[in-house]
Amino acid sequence: MGTQLQFAQVYPADPAQVLTMVCDPDYIAARAKATGALTVTHTREDGADSSVDLVIVRTLPAEMPSYAKSIVGDTLTITEHQMWGLANEHSCDGRFEVQFSAPLTFKGTVQMTFDGSHTTVVTAGEIKAAVPFVGGKVERLALEQTERYLRKEEEFARQWILKGSQSI
Repeated sequence: MGTQLQFAQVYPADPAQVLTMVCDPDYIAARAKATGALTVTHTREDGADSSVDLVIVRTLPAEMPSYAKSIVGDTLTITEHQMWGLANEHSCDGRFEVQFSAPLTFKGTVQMTFDGSHTTVVTAGEIKAAVPFVGGKVERLALEQTERYLRKEEEFARQWILKGSQSI
């Protein structure tokens, strides 16, 4: 059993607008830069059923304690695979799988719901580390880092929306 994460973000837009934003190449690049990525690449496939399959690969400096840095090295590569269903003015659901260049994974779901003025995006999943003896510590560290990243992402995305998708 891994470490569970549930995190909510709130955006002043409907789910279709939020999905359009998170899949926008300019947004992906700007968000990566704003959240400390050294490099970013992405691919996108649109399904006939209006689903979206998105893969984002980021390289970040490994800012972690010595017990984890010895496993990871100086940089961390994160490959994020997002699978989104059809978005409408009320909701959108997705799944994700995140692979790290370390013995760590994060898998789960994303649910967007609209209250008439804001979309709440709830990310829920499990972080699992395959590291003997310190796996729990690595999972807790990954949980803290993921929550910090999601807070930064929310702040950046809110600015992006309010500025009308102009580069920040």
